[in-house]
Order: sequence, then C-alpha cells, then structure tokens
Amino acid sequence: MNHLKTANAFVFNAEIDANYLNSLYGDDYNYMQEVFNTVLDEYVSLTDNIEFSHSSGNLAALKASVHKIKPVFGFVGLTSVQQQCQQFEQICSTVSSPDQLSGEFEALKNKIFQSKLLIEEEKKKLELFNSNCS
Repeated sequence: MNHLKTANAFVFNAEIDANYLNSLYGDDYNYMQEVFNTVLDEYVSLTDNIEFSHSSGNLAALKASVHKIKPVFGFVGLTSVQQQCQQFEQICSTVSSPDQLSGEFEALKNKIFQSKLLIEEEKKKLELFNSNCS
C-alpha cells in the first residue's frame, strides 16, 4: 500500500540504510512493518543458535549460525551489521577454535543485541506511522 496521502515519508534511524530499504520495498511501510515483525519473531531462535554454537565450541556451527542470521539484517536495512557478520564468517575460516574469536565474538554479540533493540524501536515507529496513514 502506498502512503500517497501523507506529505511526510517515514524517517528511519540513521543506522538503518533507508535507501536500501526503499530499493527493496518502495514506500510500502505496511509491508516493512510486517518484515520487521517477522525478523523479531525469528530473532531469539537465531541468536540462541549462535550462543549455543559458541558455548559448545563448534566453530563450523558458529560460522553457519552467523551466516544464517546475516540476511536478516539486510531485510531491515542494517547493512553494516550484515557486513560485520560477513567479516566474522571470514575470520571463522582462519581460526581453529571459537576461543580464538573471543573479542570478535563479543563485539558481534553486542552489535546483534543492540540491533534487536533498534529493530523493535523502528517497528513501533512503523506501527504508529502506519496507523496515522490509515
């Protein structure tokens, strides 16, 4: 649904690549709200897999878990987090144990946690925006 009735476009948080989202969804803010909601529905499961893989010392599973969550960040315009996941995957290929990734893992884990909060905030803003456009 296009929001041609409104003179103002939705303003995303600066960490979100609004141009990228626009290239994916145009100005369909209702669909964006659905996407943000779907991402949040899957988030805990995806992050639990990352945590479990790391704590169990399974480097291949850790790399695969990060690979699996990576596209989620693109769906919500967090392309910098997507790139951080890609870099982490590449580093995984150069080490023999998750213990060798402690600094990188903590940085990624913190970014993933912060991203969830940001996605939740943007979803609420989209809900409000969409309800005002109805």
